[in-house]
Amino acid sequence: MSLAAYLGLLGAWVLAITVPGPDTVQLIRLGARSRRSAVFAALGICTGNVLWLVVTMLGLAALIATFPWILTALYLFGGCFLMYMGQGAFRSGYADWRARAVLPAVSINDATSTSTAADGAQAAARAPLADFASWRLGLATNLSNPKALLFFGSVFAQFIPVDASLMDRLLVLLLMTVVGVAWFCGFALAVAAGAEKIQRITPFIEMVAGVLFVVLGAFLAYEGVRLLVGG
Repeated sequence: MSLAAYLGLLGAWVLAITVPGPDTVQLIRLGARSRRSAVFAALGICTGNVLWLVVTMLGLAALIATFPWILTALYLFGGCFLMYMGQGAFRSGYADWRARAVLPAVSINDATSTSTAADGAQAAARAPLADFASWRLGLATNLSNPKALLFFGSVFAQFIPVDASLMDRLLVLLLMTVVGVAWFCGFALAVAAGAEKIQRITPFIEMVAGVLFVVLGAFLAYEGVRLLVGG
């Protein structure tokens, strides 16, 4: 591969990962809760990117062209997962919002018990995920991300010649992994650094993220059904 090909590929990669999508929305959600959760989710996203890279180098585009049902299955699975994740995020944000909006118009004894229950619900809604759960959530988000499917299934494949050497492929894998880790982990840390300033709107971040995930998931599922019926 020529230097121009490397630079073109890295440019396309930087553009792909910096444009907001499900991965960045997920990091904003988790970064508002915990820096550690956000970083492990970022590592999960990067793991997903490595898997996409490896599969693409093994011939993802050719595989999809030969077996179109694979693309249909990816759309359906990704859409259903994003909708499932979206409703969970919305419910979590709504529970947090309700816990913060406890009405004070109760007796002193009721106020004490209500406040305790609200604090418990709010703490549960804000509780950071375990390390592995955060990593797994980041991985699942990336693998169901329509941006990743489009980029690796079409754009990326155009930059890798069929006769590219093993050394070229390994170098591309290394460079894109390093750039991806730097961006996603850096973004997670940046969000976590401002977590205190956005704590007040965390429930709304959760609910907006949930709506976005549901909308993206519905679009993917629709495309999957359209391909299934059309095919």
